[in-house]
Amino acid sequence: MNQLIRQAEREKKVWNTGSAPFRISHEIDSWRATVAVRCQIEHLESGLALLDTGAEWCVIGGVTATEIRDKIGQPIASSRISTRLGTIEGYLHHVNITLIAGGEDSGDNLTVETTSFVSEEWEGPIVLGYRGFLERIRFALDTGVIPGAQIFYFGLAE
Repeated sequence: MNQLIRQAEREKKVWNTGSAPFRISHEIDSWRATVAVRCQIEHLESGLALLDTGAEWCVIGGVTATEIRDKIGQPIASSRISTRLGTIEGYLHHVNITLIAGGEDSGDNLTVETTSFVSEEWEGPIVLGYRGFLERIRFALDTGVIPGAQIFYFGLAE
């Protein structure tokens, strides 16, 4: 058995292609994001989004939804989500979301064609959810030893 463990240790592969700092309990506008990571939606300027493993879909709303609406083509389906603020109507779309690597020594950005819920009604932050996005990548959160040293690792699930 020890021989199998040693062999597995020698065959370890680096699975992530990029990394970036993340923020804990960070305010995005008037919303508190438990885990906030930097991303880019389609061609827009990058910003912080709520990483939420409990969210069914990525959620893009408000001004961002308006800005990308003409670029993302026809919706896949109409949909609705139930939030603590009530039910929101919108559409599922294919949307490119890029996770932004933290700098020179942090690897590469990662772009994923997601299935995202897009609704101008949503006034909250961009949400990076499980179905159509997180399920397509590998990721890990290293909470660090010292405050401010949190690292988000990411790579394609293969």
